[in-house]
Amino acid sequence: MLQLVAIISLLTLCLIVWCQRNAWLLVWHLNGWRGLLQQPYLWFLLVFYLEPKKLLQAISRIRHFFQSPLGIVFGNKTVIYVDDPETMEQLFNAPECINKSFFQDGFCLKRGILHAKGSAWKSRRRQLDPAFRSKVLLSFIDTFNCVGNQLMHKFETELLGDDIKFDTLDEMFCRAVLEVSCQTTMGTETNFTAADTQGIAKTYSELMHISALRGTKPWLQVDLLFRLLDAKNYKRSQELMKHLEEFVMIMVQKKHAEWRKKYQNTPAEAQENTEAYNNNDIKMPEDNKNGRRIFIEQIFHMVDTGELRMEDVIDEALSMLMVSFETISTSVLVTVLLLGMHKDIQRKLREEIMVTFPLKSQIINIEPTKLLQMKYLDAIILEALRLLTTVPFNMRSVSKDFYLQLKTSCNIKRRVKVPKDTAIVLDVFNMQRDPKIWGEHAQEFHPEHFAAGTTGSFERHPYAFVPFAKGLRYCIGSRYSMYLAKIFLVKLIYNFEFSTPTKLSDLIFVNGISLKFDNSENIVLEIKKNNNA
Repeated sequence: MLQLVAIISLLTLCLIVWCQRNAWLLVWHLNGWRGLLQQPYLWFLLVFYLEPKKLLQAISRIRHFFQSPLGIVFGNKTVIYVDDPETMEQLFNAPECINKSFFQDGFCLKRGILHAKGSAWKSRRRQLDPAFRSKVLLSFIDTFNCVGNQLMHKFETELLGDDIKFDTLDEMFCRAVLEVSCQTTMGTETNFTAADTQGIAKTYSELMHISALRGTKPWLQVDLLFRLLDAKNYKRSQELMKHLEEFVMIMVQKKHAEWRKKYQNTPAEAQENTEAYNNNDIKMPEDNKNGRRIFIEQIFHMVDTGELRMEDVIDEALSMLMVSFETISTSVLVTVLLLGMHKDIQRKLREEIMVTFPLKSQIINIEPTKLLQMKYLDAIILEALRLLTTVPFNMRSVSKDFYLQLKTSCNIKRRVKVPKDTAIVLDVFNMQRDPKIWGEHAQEFHPEHFAAGTTGSFERHPYAFVPFAKGLRYCIGSRYSMYLAKIFLVKLIYNFEFSTPTKLSDLIFVNGISLKFDNSENIVLEIKKNNNA
């Protein structure tokens, strides 16, 4: 009997090793004997730290003990962890690495451009690119200003004091950005900045929390296991997603009905509109007095020509609202927090604002040409995105075998074959805070890092700063995000003074879909009116 058990155990072990042979071979090629011997320790770490509240902190502590890129055997696959700019440059630009990895299958929205793969992603990206061209973005400036002014009113009437909770600010920024997203994406005013009566912002936030949990625990990405192992979150996620889909569907159907009334196109006219759309030359409706080029209106003609289904339009609207809401609000929030910690930098920024906008009327209606003059504002936002990057990890999946160029410790080049289905984890957060790359002020708020422009020092690797990713699948909404963040911050710093006793070293980082703080409930700010405004 014991012999039979031993034989079965040995056969099982041989089967496992055989199924994992490509994974072990890749680890050997990446890290040699050291990499093979490290695997049990890495598995031990994954067992204890594979959850949002622990993962980012743990990686930040131990990454220095391992070679990059680092191979980890994960089931019958390999995960490659990367925190150096040279390897990131190759991966961001490799056609085989444009797909999102299985770690992101837990994201609440599995449709739309966010999760499209291969040729489907390329096709959808080509269809959506015209909606993010410069002329389109500039047509949104009035909306950015209008919602920004509403936000200033909320601050003046409800958010002045010496004990303003960080989470209260978080919710306020989320609501304001969601209002902007609804207006620029759907052409619909929702009044979220004043009051979120439907709880849409909180719904999005809660869904993001559940998505982060599923992203770090891949077994929960299987719906059956998610339902069995975490029934409470499974049921809640279904309810939240239904609420959001109904909210977006009503807006899309209403806007499409309005669109059809304005444009009763024949097939020939629809084709003409398609060509005009691709050339960024769509004529705006006569009643669209402010000239806004609403995202949803720009792609409705694709439904008329059969290029997209209405379900596709709803998926893309959900994607655009969700991503812009989460990432832009976080970037504005952390910038305000950092300025509250560093009043000297805040004071210097306020001086630049006063010089650039000497009249208060210019703050009410900020012109984008004026923003181009504000080099210190640029440096502050870029430094905030470096130090507290909005999305800590970028995940990719290898769609087919390709070769990675690496260097040995003796600076000898070698090629490593990366097999199909390998998962890639790009640690943007730690790379952008690495003293070996960013020098002695790497883990401080130091806007002078970007005195030379968007990449910082000319001696620094161009892929050492990638808050919006780079290469083939860069963020389509990066310029939109920067315009909105700049307008909100100029209005905020002109009108108010921010301070906080919290220090940068006090922050406990959490890996959500975007960067969060585990001790956010303990962070408070003092906000008072700027008497010189």
